[in-house]
Amino acid sequence: MKKSLKSLLNLTAFELDRLSKFLYVLIGLTFLSNLISYIVTPMRYISRMNEYMSTQSASSQQALEYYNRFSFYNAIDTVWIAGPIAIGISGFLFYAVFIWYREWMGKNTFAYRLLMLPVPRMHLYFSKLIVIYLGIFSLITTQIVSLFIGFQIVSAIVPGEWFANVNALQAIQMNPLFIYIIPVEPMYFLGVNGIGLVFIIVLFTLILMERSYSIKGIFMGIVYGAAALAISLFPMLISDIFQNQYILYDSEIILILTFILTLIAITSILVSRHLLTKKITI
Repeated sequence: MKKSLKSLLNLTAFELDRLSKFLYVLIGLTFLSNLISYIVTPMRYISRMNEYMSTQSASSQQALEYYNRFSFYNAIDTVWIAGPIAIGISGFLFYAVFIWYREWMGKNTFAYRLLMLPVPRMHLYFSKLIVIYLGIFSLITTQIVSLFIGFQIVSAIVPGEWFANVNALQAIQMNPLFIYIIPVEPMYFLGVNGIGLVFIIVLFTLILMERSYSIKGIFMGIVYGAAALAISLFPMLISDIFQNQYILYDSEIILILTFILTLIAITSILVSRHLLTKKITI
């Protein structure tokens, strides 16, 4: 058991090292883009306020009545904040595919050397899955740190009488984007990450099908993916199917969906195990 865990940790550390450059780029992009928003957005607000007071010969109070107070929410509800998040999500979706296919790139395919290692092949699978989620949670942590640093920057730039009495946590909770990617609402956060985990597990299965059966595997993957999607959507369509909006409570739908997603995840892992150990040969 100890030896098995050590081999998994070694493979995970190896995969994490390979991910590091890609992850550092995303972290740097997140901080840089966020910093632009924390500086440019409040400076633009101050510029508008000063211009209004100058051109309209208005007082500070009159300018506030026209533009309203600036809150931290205004600084985080921008493309400079949403952009890196979208890039991070799409980047890790790409990496979830690339993490497998890069092993077969080149003439001397590295995949064969990995498969020859004296460790269970599912350790290769789980090390890649763990690394994907380590990267995702690293980006989430980066975003959280950035937001609380950003609040200090924005509050230092905007004059106190122009700054709305909204703290960082309140501003984050006001932004619907952060409800799903930052654990301010634990149930939403766990739900989104649970669905994301199942999606990646299914995606790994589709990739292994293609690697195992080539062209035939592509069609098998399409069928498997479509079946998994249809089954996972079924609980939300029960009311329409039976034409009764009250046939199930929301909590019951969530429980059914959780059970179905868990079943899909377990099935996908078992299929992936079969493909890795029996179908992908050296």
